Amino acid sequence: MEGRRTTSMDVRGLTDTALLAGWRTQSSLASDTRRLASGLRINTAADDPSGLAIAESLASKVAGLDQGIHEIQNASNALTVADGAMSTIGEMLQRMRALVVQARSDLMSTSDKGNVQLELNQLRLEIDNVAQNTSFNGRALLDGSASSQFPLLARQILINSQLAGGGTLIDTQIDPNQPNVPTTAPQFANSLSVDSYDPVTDTLTITVTIGSQETSFGPTQTVSLQVPNNSNTPTLLTPPAPGLPTFSQFSQNGAGPQVLSFNMGTISAADVGKSSLIVSLPNQYKAPGSALQVNSGDAEGAVISVDIPAMSTVNLGVNEVIIGDDLQNQAAEYRLDYAITTLGGVRAQVGAQTVSLQEAANGGSVASVNTQASESAIRDLNVGAAVTDFTRDQIQNQFQNRLVADAEKLSQNVATLVSLSIVG
Repeated sequence: MEGRRTTSMDVRGLTDTALLAGWRTQSSLASDTRRLASGLRINTAADDPSGLAIAESLASKVAGLDQGIHEIQNASNALTVADGAMSTIGEMLQRMRALVVQARSDLMSTSDKGNVQLELNQLRLEIDNVAQNTSFNGRALLDGSASSQFPLLARQILINSQLAGGGTLIDTQIDPNQPNVPTTAPQFANSLSVDSYDPVTDTLTITVTIGSQETSFGPTQTVSLQVPNNSNTPTLLTPPAPGLPTFSQFSQNGAGPQVLSFNMGTISAADVGKSSLIVSLPNQYKAPGSALQVNSGDAEGAVISVDIPAMSTVNLGVNEVIIGDDLQNQAAEYRLDYAITTLGGVRAQVGAQTVSLQEAANGGSVASVNTQASESAIRDLNVGAAVTDFTRDQIQNQFQNRLVADAEKLSQNVATLVSLSIVG
């Protein structure tokens, strides 16, 4: 009896060992199956706790970068819409300039010039219409609400021809102690020309003319003055000093507000035939708002700024384009030149921002791919090694199952033999 129990226990112990090994192999097979089915090495936190934490952080980074690329593309599309609208505005400005050049011809009748003025007025209205209504996904683009740039105050375009002595007909430093361009002043045009030189009296004759691009200004004012040779002060006038400019000019033949004060440069007989022009521009305006911010998804708070200035006729300096006498026509032409130059600068700015956005998108794409590769190295499964493990576990499992079955059969045979031996 003792021998039978000992032999049976040995066989049962072998079976128990095989069963335990089989359970472990089954567990390994289940894990291998999950990994091969998903293609991932880490399916649960238990697979690799620290690896899972790192992989999740990298996955979040990838998702942010991919969304950031999408937002950058949206911003680039918005800039493309803005540039297309500005291209349309540019075409209208070019047409307006061509009309002003056409209107300066004495061969045009009064009726023809009236028709030109009507077209100029309509083009101005259309420029404002484009500036106010250009939008992207409901967001206005050209009204200034997408810009952080401060609007410019009333200012002058100073167009000077050089004097023989290297100076200018009109001092570029307009007297700072006089209100030369109040915000309420009509937009004006002022010219100064050196007409002739009298060697007997050693004096120069100059003509100062002031007009405006606004009908409220009144008629153009013209005055002829005598200036001693090599001087900057007309005869009988006080030499310029701070607060005492050579000229202080008013609208409406002196009855309106002061609109300009400046000092004349020193002129000589060599300057006969030269002229200079000052053209004023109105205060700019922008709708409330600031530059658009686009999150690149690269890191917390990583944003790209997109700035699109206002493109209204006021900001371009062509809110009034009046053709009339020669001074008004000159002012209209110079204001349109300023508008075309300003628009070209803004379009260059928008183009540069578009290029910058494209580079940011490319950089984000590269970062996303590399970060995803890092996540993949942690989370993804080495399929070759996993298949090898799976095959090994299958073989082990088959062997263990066979071992258990054989052990059970052997146990029964041994028990039968022992019983027969005892009976015999």
